[in-house]
Amino acid sequence: METIRPVLPKLCLHLVRKIKGVYLLNASGKISGTLKKIVFMFPGQGSQYRNMGREFLDANSDYKEYFNISSKIIKKDLLEIINSNGEDNLLDDTRFSQISIYTLSCAINDYIVENFSPGKKYIDTVIGHSLGEYSALYSSGAYSFRQGAELVAYRGMIMSGANRDNRGMMAAVLGTDKSIVEDVTGSFPGEVFIANYNDYGQIVISGYEDAVNKVIEKLEAKGAKKIIPLKVGIASHCPLMKKVSDDLGIFIEDNIEFADMDLPFFSTTEVAYRSSEGIGKTLVGQLVSPIRWVDSIEYLLGKDIDIFMEIGPGKVLSGLVGRIARKNCKEVTLLDTDNTDSIENLKNTLIKEGIINDT
Repeated sequence: METIRPVLPKLCLHLVRKIKGVYLLNASGKISGTLKKIVFMFPGQGSQYRNMGREFLDANSDYKEYFNISSKIIKKDLLEIINSNGEDNLLDDTRFSQISIYTLSCAINDYIVENFSPGKKYIDTVIGHSLGEYSALYSSGAYSFRQGAELVAYRGMIMSGANRDNRGMMAAVLGTDKSIVEDVTGSFPGEVFIANYNDYGQIVISGYEDAVNKVIEKLEAKGAKKIIPLKVGIASHCPLMKKVSDDLGIFIEDNIEFADMDLPFFSTTEVAYRSSEGIGKTLVGQLVSPIRWVDSIEYLLGKDIDIFMEIGPGKVLSGLVGRIARKNCKEVTLLDTDNTDSIENLKNTLIKEGIINDT
């Protein structure tokens, strides 16, 4: 568990009261109530890594059934792909990375719900980053695990096919002002776009591979601290995905009927809550629209969320939320499920906060 305590510049001091050594903040300066608010958040493509979830599945073998279902859908052994140490790393192939992350995230989600039983009154919102929205929708009750797996498998397949037709790439730009990134990408109209506003010092660009590499050179010349090509092999969240977006829309219309959701789902491209009636449109638009993670987390911080719980592989989203919280003078608790120790810590934290019973 990490508790993010805000850096307190002078402009924030009027919002702060201190009780027993802990700063409790909200937008108006009032002390948060006793009912804790939790956000479930689900990671997207790029969070995958070899042997992810292995500890969890070794300790909880019943949840391998999720991987059996997904393996039948893609007609490949998903756990074999995830745990392979060979040179041919299929896990970074879009066809397999997306379904792998979705499957693990859903399995861990259900483990938490079934074993810890945090009451719905505590779960304020479910969100996801890009692909993670599909896991978030499963968590919210929008569709069954199998329906979601079929949808994610199809999405990964058509996105991978689009990349073979038009070689695309994405890269994270670190430590560069947003206006500089927007200015440089703007000089490559129709070729390079901003795909993700992840935090104040991290923006992801997306587009044709050759053009993205030229943008990288220009940004480095303008002093970008670091630029990291992403492990996605596609150009997502930009107009280059228009054909894929259209195909996805047809698939959803023909195959998916979204159920009424049990938990509030928040779109990080539209920065708004969405009901089951609008989900199809949201998922279709997501492929050609930027992820507005900063705006989304700022909105949730304004609701005085106490705990952000990252469900799935890695800790990428926890890092982003932590930096956004500090910038906004907010204290939040960050929990992840990346390994069995993290899951045990999550459980202990929920007990300590009085959200679940110690049974």
